[in-house]
Amino acid sequence: MDVTIIGCGYVGLVTATCLASIGHTVRGVEKDAKKLKTLQDGHCPIFEPGLQELMQENYASGQLQFTDNVKSAVKDAEVVFLCVGTPSKEDGTVDMSYLEQAGKEVCDALCNGDGKNDYLVTIIVKSTVPAGTNRKLYNFLKQQSSAYVQVVSNPEFLREGSAVKDCLEPDRIVIGGESPESFRMMRRLYDPLIKREESFMTMNWESAELTKYAANSMLAARISFMNEMTILCEHYGADIEDIRKGIGSDSRIGPAFLRAGCGYGGSCFPKDVAAMEHISKSAGYESLFVHAIQTINKNQKRRFVEKIEQKLGRPLAGATIGVWGLAFKADTDDIRESAALDVIRYLLDKGAHVKAHDFKAMEHMKLVFKDEVEWVNDPVSCAAGTDAVALLTDWPQYTTLPFRKISATMNAPIIFDGRNCLHRDVMRESGFQYYPIGRPPVENSLRLKQRV
Repeated sequence: MDVTIIGCGYVGLVTATCLASIGHTVRGVEKDAKKLKTLQDGHCPIFEPGLQELMQENYASGQLQFTDNVKSAVKDAEVVFLCVGTPSKEDGTVDMSYLEQAGKEVCDALCNGDGKNDYLVTIIVKSTVPAGTNRKLYNFLKQQSSAYVQVVSNPEFLREGSAVKDCLEPDRIVIGGESPESFRMMRRLYDPLIKREESFMTMNWESAELTKYAANSMLAARISFMNEMTILCEHYGADIEDIRKGIGSDSRIGPAFLRAGCGYGGSCFPKDVAAMEHISKSAGYESLFVHAIQTINKNQKRRFVEKIEQKLGRPLAGATIGVWGLAFKADTDDIRESAALDVIRYLLDKGAHVKAHDFKAMEHMKLVFKDEVEWVNDPVSCAAGTDAVALLTDWPQYTTLPFRKISATMNAPIIFDGRNCLHRDVMRESGFQYYPIGRPPVENSLRLKQRV
């Protein structure tokens, strides 16, 4: 099929690349001149495992192309994806201006000299939008243009770090629409990816839109519940990892998204949970459940810093804290709503000097904190001369560091593990005071280096 993708951000670029890899001819439209040049030079502007290689392969073959010209990109398209941003406003509502503008541009580009197009084009909304948006967009486009279009909701369920696999091997494909013709078009588009017929789900616009928000809110709720359980674990001396295994083995619950930590982040969970709360208010209902998810997540980040100060036994003012990990999770350079943003800000506000390291996200975080933070290019140097290290991203590289060497370079060998990813025995043998989340600590006799 002939496919056009409007917006080559994270979702758009992954979708474009994966659709090209299964045989469709795909044109990506990107208005940002710098990003477009990067794409046309054959380089991937984001870090996502496997995406660079797959993009280059399909770009070299001509199966995947990039342009800033909407009119030429949609001229022969059978389907047009809208993958533009739908950011949250300050009040939690979704900014629809980018989506409406993109939809109008597509319709205007489709029309020929007499203001009409001669064939049906399916506009697919991949962006995450509140219930009722696709219906409003369809009515908006009918009023704004005489182009012959149909609108389909096709929410994405990509996980950063495994987005290529998620796109090529989806758990389910959700299609929201109003016409059997649009469902048939989408079935043909995704046919190579459908292994089980029941995984291709059709429903109305509103059901598809709410499915996306419900999925992310449920996953955020599971994480938040486990994070709240860490409070009880630390009070009573229980181990959150034992509890995770104990409840995760229950077939009614399952093991996914039960790992505790210092708070979730990313481009989806915080934004979508906030939008879910606003959607509820718009329906005349105050969602206590969704509000609690956000409150727990915010509190978890603050509690993590309070724990550092408590265990150090001194005010953070004047202390030097090393931070390992700035991305919101491993295998991405995305810092959006990362726990590190809040934790570093709390540390700085308390007067601490912060040294920071990450394997991929350093440049993005530098734009936020600039010279307020000391940026270090390797984790060993980041820990040197610190009063404690806070691990905030579960990069596997942090688990295999030379910990004996690191402990010898620190003012005090203390690690606060915000992702429970370090090995307790290694910490003990390396002489660390080790404080994970919701797990019993490792408390060796503390060796303090004399300050000069």
